[in-house]
Amino acid sequence: MKHYLIITIFFAIFSGSAIGQSLDDLDSYTVDEFYKKIELDYGTLGEDGRPIDFVFVKTELESGTYEIGLTDGPGDLYEVKGTDIYIEFRGYFGYAGYGTECIMKVEGGYYSSTVYKLE
Repeated sequence: MKHYLIITIFFAIFSGSAIGQSLDDLDSYTVDEFYKKIELDYGTLGEDGRPIDFVFVKTELESGTYEIGLTDGPGDLYEVKGTDIYIEFRGYFGYAGYGTECIMKVEGGYYSSTVYKLE
């Protein structure tokens, strides 16, 4: 619950002026799942017996509209910069590199959440 509050506060702080612009003219991408990165204790082993440092667990975000930066993450995941939140999209999002500015609209459910590219 404490992490949920921290994430909510973070997004509230970084909600910015770009949110007021029209989203109709921007490329939009439907969110498949939200994940939270959980750091593990030293010495934790994966199913193959090799050390692992973290896992990703499904999570939910509070409804709202947020200005975010996305970067490429592992596999099909994209990292919300400055957080431990990762996004998987239903379709192809493309290369985010070290930072793509976006607006994320969370409307109470994975498939009703959308990310809009500002660039």
